[in-house]
Amino acid sequence: MSAEKTLAILDLFDFENRALTVSEIAKRLNQPVSSSYRHLRVLKDFGYIMESSDGKYRLGYRFLKMARIVRSDNSLMTVSRPIMEKLMEETEETIILSVRSNFQAVCLDIIPSPRPVKVTSVQGGIVPLHCGATSKALLVSMNEQFIDNLFEQGLVKKYRENTLIDKKSLIEDIERIRHEGYSFSDSELDDGVVSYGVPIHDYNGNVVASLGISGPRERMIDQDRHLFVDKLKKAGKEIEQYI
Repeated sequence: MSAEKTLAILDLFDFENRALTVSEIAKRLNQPVSSSYRHLRVLKDFGYIMESSDGKYRLGYRFLKMARIVRSDNSLMTVSRPIMEKLMEETEETIILSVRSNFQAVCLDIIPSPRPVKVTSVQGGIVPLHCGATSKALLVSMNEQFIDNLFEQGLVKKYRENTLIDKKSLIEDIERIRHEGYSFSDSELDDGVVSYGVPIHDYNGNVVASLGISGPRERMIDQDRHLFVDKLKKAGKEIEQYI
C-alpha cells in the first residue's frame, strides 16, 4: 500500500466525517471497494483505524498517543512565538502573551512594537487580573466565586481613573468578553495605553492563556477596532490548533 493512498484515507476523516463505510471511502477516493478494504485492513492492524459494530470505520486510539507526543514537544511559547511575530508585523503594535498564576497575570512572552513610541511591558512581569485587556481575557473561564476571592483578598485596586473596581461592573465586563470574544482596555492599568485581548483555549476548552495587542492611545484609538480584533482572534485560533 502506497503512502499516498494511506494518507488519502486518513485525510477523509474530520469533525464532520468521523465515521465512514468502506463504500463511502471507495467512492470518495474513486477506487474499487476491494482496494479500499485492503488499505483499511492494514491501517486497522496497526491501530490507526478501528471498525465499529455498525460496520463503519473511525480513527484509532493510536492517534491519541501521537497527539500527546506532539503536544509535549510544543510548548505554548514555542508555538505562539511565530504567530505573535506575524501579528506584530501586521499591526506594528506590541503583542503580549499572558497566563494566569493564581490571582495574578504573568507576561509569558512579548513582541515589542518597532515604532519609536511603544508600551512598556517585560517578560515575566506580574500584573493584576482585573484591569488590562490581556488580564481580563484570562477571567472568562472563572466563576463568580473566583471574582469574590479577588475582592476579599484586597487585590482589586484602583490604578487609574478607568480601572474597574466595582464588582458588578467587572462581572458585566467579563460577560461582555465571553459574548463578544475579546476584551478591551483604555488606560485601565497604564495611562495612555489601549489594548485588546482574546482568551486562548486548549483542546479541552480551558482558558490557558491570553493574547493581546497593546499600543499608545493616540495611535490605537483612531484605528479600526474590528481590524485589530479580527486579526487578534485569527492569531488566537492559530495558537489553539497546537495546544
